[in-house]
Amino acid sequence: MKKKIFYATISLILLSAIAKILSFIVRIYLARVLPLEAMNLYSLTMPTLVFLIALAQMGIPTALSKVIAQSINPLNGILSSFILSLINNIVLIGLFWLLIPFLSVHLFKDAQISAILKSMIFMIPMVTLSGLCKAILQGKQHHSIACTSQIFEEIFRLVFLMIGFAFLLKDARSLATIAMFSVFVGECGSTLFMLAFLFLKKQPLKKRQHDLKKEHFVEILALSIPMTSSRLIGSLTYFLEPIIFLAFANPNMLKNAYGIFNGYVLPLLTMPSFISVTLASALLPTFVYEKKHNHLEKAKKIFYMMSLICLFISLSCALITYFFPNEILMLFYNTKEGSSFLKNSSLPFIFYSLQPVLSSILHALDQSKKALVDTLIGCLLRLAILALLTPALKENVLIFAIIVSMLTTTFLHALRVRYSLKKLSSTS
Repeated sequence: MKKKIFYATISLILLSAIAKILSFIVRIYLARVLPLEAMNLYSLTMPTLVFLIALAQMGIPTALSKVIAQSINPLNGILSSFILSLINNIVLIGLFWLLIPFLSVHLFKDAQISAILKSMIFMIPMVTLSGLCKAILQGKQHHSIACTSQIFEEIFRLVFLMIGFAFLLKDARSLATIAMFSVFVGECGSTLFMLAFLFLKKQPLKKRQHDLKKEHFVEILALSIPMTSSRLIGSLTYFLEPIIFLAFANPNMLKNAYGIFNGYVLPLLTMPSFISVTLASALLPTFVYEKKHNHLEKAKKIFYMMSLICLFISLSCALITYFFPNEILMLFYNTKEGSSFLKNSSLPFIFYSLQPVLSSILHALDQSKKALVDTLIGCLLRLAILALLTPALKENVLIFAIIVSMLTTTFLHALRVRYSLKKLSSTS
C-alpha cells in the first residue's frame, strides 16, 4: 500500500512538472514577446482575473470533490453544484460588465485597460465548468487525469499565443489583450480533455437515480462558503494590491516596479508551489476518505510525506534563485530586471509551498472557518503594509508586504493543523 501511495504521488509530481514546465514556457514567451508597457498592463489586470475566477467558482469545485469522496451517491451533489454555479455565473457576468468602465477609468486610471477587462468575460463560465470537471475527477480519485488536463491547458494557450502574436495587431493594448484571452483558450483545451474522459469512461454515476432536494444545495454551500471565503480574501487582496500601490507614489515608476515584480520575479518565487497545489488537491479527498474509514495514521502519513516533498523541492529552488538571481533571470527572460527582488525574497518563500497542503488539511478536518481567519489576518497585514509603508519603502514594499503576509498565514495554519491532528489522535 505504501508503494502504491508513493508511486501515485511520484506520478502526480511528474505530470505536474510537465504542466508547470509548459506554463513556464508560456511565461517566458510572454516576457520575451511583450514590451514592458504591455507587460505592465497584463500584470496590472491579472489580479482582477484571479479575483473573478474566485468569484466564478465560489469554492464549489473544492466542496464537490469532498462530497463525492464521502458520498455513496454523489450525483445529487454534482447536479446541485452545476445549478448553483450557473446562477452565480449569470449574476457575476452581468455585474462585471457594468463595472468595467469604472474599473478601467477610476481605479486603474487607464482607459485602454477596458479592452483587457472585457476579454475576461469569456473566462467566467469556462473556468467554472473546468473547475467542476476537475472536482468530479478528483473526487473519484482520478487525480492523474485532472493533472494531465493542465498539460492540455498550457499547450492550447501556447499555440494560441504564437498564432495571435504572429497575425494580430502589435500595440501594447492588443498584445496584453491577446495574452489575457489566451487563459480562456487554455481552459477550453483543459475542459475538452476532461469532458472526453468523463464521457468515454462512462461513469456509473449516470445509472443511479437522483432525487434533488434542498439539503443537497445546503451541503454544497455549507462547504463551499467557508472554503471560498478564504480564497476570496486572498484574491481580493491581490486585486486591491496594485490599486493601493499605485495610489501612494509616482504612478509610472511604481507601474514598472509592479510589472517587473509580478511579471518576472513572482513566477520564479512561486514556481515550486505547483507541486503543492497538485498534492493539496489530491490530499483533500484522500484524507477525507481515509479518515472516514478510520485509517487516521495512514492519512497522517500521506500528509507528512506530501509536506516533506513540497518543502524539499521548495528549498532546492530557493537556494538556486538566491545564489544565482541574475543568471536565472537572464536564462528565462533575457533580462536582469528584478534581481534584487528575487534574491531578497527567495529564502522566505521556502515556506510558501506548505500553505496549500496545510490549507487542504484544515478543510478536510472541518476547520475551514479557522483557515479563513488565518488568511484574513495575513491579507489585512499585507494591505496595511502597502498603505502605510509605500511612501517610505517605495517598490521594496512589495517584497516586505507579501513575505510578512505569507509567513503569518502559513505559521497560523501550521499551528492549527498540529493542534487538530493531536486532538484527533487522542480521541480516536
